[in-house]
Amino acid sequence: MSRRGANRRGQVANATARAGSISFHLLVLFAIAFTFQACLITDHSERDGEVSSENLNFPKSGYEEIDPDDLPGLSFEATHMDLGQVVQGTKVERQYTFTNTGGGALVITDVRGSCGCTVGKEWPKEPVPPGAKGTISVSFDSEGRSGRQDKTVTVVANTSPPSTVLTLSAEVVAPRP
Repeated sequence: MSRRGANRRGQVANATARAGSISFHLLVLFAIAFTFQACLITDHSERDGEVSSENLNFPKSGYEEIDPDDLPGLSFEATHMDLGQVVQGTKVERQYTFTNTGGGALVITDVRGSCGCTVGKEWPKEPVPPGAKGTISVSFDSEGRSGRQDKTVTVVANTSPPSTVLTLSAEVVAPRP
């Protein structure tokens, strides 16, 4: 074998090793960038005007006896709404009215629909004092839906239990020609 052939194979091996090293470094950089981007997606810092821990008032620690009357309460005028017949492609917005029936300030931390077609749009971002009323606006988008639809909206608050499930139903019908 000639010296030139061996030298050529050595150059090819070096080039392959460099390409593998570059690929490895690019993979590591991509993994780091993806990790930081995932943190940006899930840190919820994009939410403005949200309730902070300073707004929460827990009368006692978890291991002590507490008076249930000191806790906030969440009582809705109705937890179910029947939207009736809805023409496919329309958006329907309704409001659930509630009262803080407890002895402490009520803080609603999240309102989440069961799917992308049902969205909690507006709710009080400030603490609701005892005895005060408030509303939660919910939107249902019938685009791409047909037939009977039963959806849920979960309200998370500093109550016991911490979540309340609201429901809505509709019969989505095809638009008239």
